[in-house]
This record gives sequence, C-alpha cells and structure tokens, in this order.
Amino acid sequence: MASLEDDLARAMLGARGGCPRAYRRLLDLLSKHLKSHIRRILTRAGGASAADLEDILQETLIAIHNRLHTYDPAYPVTVWVNAIARYKVVDNFRASSNRLKQINLDDIGEVLADPVEHQPGAAQDVARLLSSLPANLRRPIEDVKLMGLTIAESAARTGMSESAVKIGIHRGMKRLAATLGLSGGIGSAA
Repeated sequence: MASLEDDLARAMLGARGGCPRAYRRLLDLLSKHLKSHIRRILTRAGGASAADLEDILQETLIAIHNRLHTYDPAYPVTVWVNAIARYKVVDNFRASSNRLKQINLDDIGEVLADPVEHQPGAAQDVARLLSSLPANLRRPIEDVKLMGLTIAESAARTGMSESAVKIGIHRGMKRLAATLGLSGGIGSAA
C-alpha cells in the first residue's frame, strides 16, 4: 500500500507534467491533508473559525498552484506544502491584527521554495529575524526548523557536529525570543 507521501509525489510529478487527472488527484490529496494540518496549527495557536480554516485552505491551494514549478522532488511534498500552509496561517493572523510574536515559531517556520524577495509579509519577517543571527545559529535553525532536516542531516550539510547543531538551534531560538520580547522563549507554552 502506497503512503500519502508516495501518492502526493506521483500526483505532483504528473501535475507538473501537465496531466489534468494527476492535478485533480493532487488537489484531492492536498485538500484532505492540508485541512487536517491547518486545523492542528490553528488549534495550537488558539483556534479559528471554520470559515478561517476554509479561507486558509483555499489560499494555500492557490499558492501551491502558483508555485508548483518551484517544488524540488528531492524533498517530501508534505514538507513543502506544510510550509506554504503555515505561511498562509501566519498571513491570516496578520490580517486579523494578531501579532507575529503570539504565534509559536516552531509552528510557522518552514522555508518556502520562492526566494524571500518574492514573499510578502510574514516570510520576510522571519527571514529578517533569521538574518540577524550569525551563521552558526541561523543555518541549523533554517535546516532543522524550517526545511525539516534532521540534526544529522544539518550537521552533514553545515560541517558542524550534531551537538553544535543542537546548541546552535537552542541558542538561536533563545536569541530570536529575546529579539521578539518573549520572556518564555520561542516554542514554549506561554
């Protein structure tokens, strides 16, 4: 039996190849997966209405459609689409006048496939915050928290030891929390 990730990868490749049937399958699979994923994020962030959930889902599907060509098959489809969904959740919070610092950074941050210059709003805010960190703190956060790599993968990619990657993430997150004025730290239950 094929996994969701396998089904999504096949549908994604077919959709990118112009197959309407594969595109329809991709949308069906993504709708089910993303609805559940977005609901979890919204619940952790304090909840939202069913209308907000549907709005965010539709915005996410539109963004995926517009960025379909940027998907890198070397990465799991779910990592890529979940990043876009989290970005859309943050946009929804921003539009609702909620402050970025009220949202758990672990729940919002994954790198989108587009370069930062083409990402309005929250993604630019996250990129700006990360750019304030030295490379030894920034790169492990980008790799593990944003790209979904493991500690070992980040260590291999950066040339750092696994311990140094863990320390870099911890210290970087503490620095980001201080920058945002969060006394409990980023990712802590406040």
